[in-house]
Amino acid sequence: MLSRAFIALYISVFVATMGISMVSPLLPVYAEELGADGIWLGLTFSAFAVVQAIFGPIVGRLSDRYPRKPFIMAGLLVYMVAAIGYLTAQSFPQVIAFRAFSGVGTSMIFSVARAYVGDMTPRGHEGRWFGAFATADVIGFGTGPLVAGLIRQGIGFDAVFVAMASMMGLSALIVLLALPRVQPVRAGRRDEPAVRVPFRAALRDRLVLALTIHMAVTSLSFGASFSFLGLRLEDDIGVSPTLIGLAFSVQDLMAGVAQPVFGRLADRYNRRILVMIGIVAVGVSLFALGTVESYALIVVCLLAMGAFNSLSSVASSAMQVVAGRRVGMGTVLGLGSTGNGIGIVTGSVAGGVLVNASGIPAAFYMGGIVIALGSLVFLGLTRGLAVEETVAPAGLPPGPRVEPELARDPAP
Repeated sequence: MLSRAFIALYISVFVATMGISMVSPLLPVYAEELGADGIWLGLTFSAFAVVQAIFGPIVGRLSDRYPRKPFIMAGLLVYMVAAIGYLTAQSFPQVIAFRAFSGVGTSMIFSVARAYVGDMTPRGHEGRWFGAFATADVIGFGTGPLVAGLIRQGIGFDAVFVAMASMMGLSALIVLLALPRVQPVRAGRRDEPAVRVPFRAALRDRLVLALTIHMAVTSLSFGASFSFLGLRLEDDIGVSPTLIGLAFSVQDLMAGVAQPVFGRLADRYNRRILVMIGIVAVGVSLFALGTVESYALIVVCLLAMGAFNSLSSVASSAMQVVAGRRVGMGTVLGLGSTGNGIGIVTGSVAGGVLVNASGIPAAFYMGGIVIALGSLVFLGLTRGLAVEETVAPAGLPPGPRVEPELARDPAP
């Protein structure tokens, strides 16, 4: 696992996610100071997701044809430009515009980096590899808001954006110098041909469809609630910027601790059941965030969300690798990126409507209910499907692939 490529991707994704997460909880507050409210606040959080939904499958598809390294580097540079844009913004529409532009970077960084790791992952070890790699995301996202809160409280908003731009530049340099430029579909499995399936055929595979919908529903729930978590903590609970950063951090730090453990579980136990347990528990925690009135209880809910979301995430990520071997790794993760984008923007806009009508807690109620209902859809679509692959005995080639439920359309 500890290859040069894995380590380079891990470090670069960790640095990038830390930089990105430094500004995410601050943007709605920043936009509110510039005059935004309601739906506009939701868009401040989620505008990137509109662009991500459009570019995600395109970038994923292209990264199945060409080396993935240039896509990752370009995405990091896009985020660096967006950070500078936040620093110079004079109105909340400008903040939203740069947030939307950052969606191009999101499409290029995260799904492509995960596809690169998926190419290297041995059969039967998907949970272990992605349980380890996902800690780069969750620890980066977990430490970023806390660092941002300290910087904001000690220096000011501008310094946070400067720090984000610096993080993006550093991460791009790491990728340039350390990540091998290798044709990803050949990495570690030179005897296997590249797999590319048209999008319409890929979505006829029930596993691909279930995973894409799962990403959309989960992101809708988080978009509806986390767009307003910073405001709930600052306006309703009245806590300091440092404590707001800590609240955003504890969920991801808990997930970072849990991911490697749950990754091994995902290689041993039924992944569908693990996803279901995680989804339902996250839904309960989200609903509770709208009811509790103390900072300590909010932190408890976020800790629970971090643990159970990591359980669901690592099991579904392992299933994405299995599906990616059938239809193309970048294709599956690109479709997941589209589901993620559609979910976030839909959730944040719907959350904004609810907040205007009923107050901030309504966004959390919506998030909890939607993700719980989505678990039933996932359970139905994946019923009877094989979502694991066994490890071949020593000295023998890997076992046969699970046949996808696809029409045999020729790849373009």
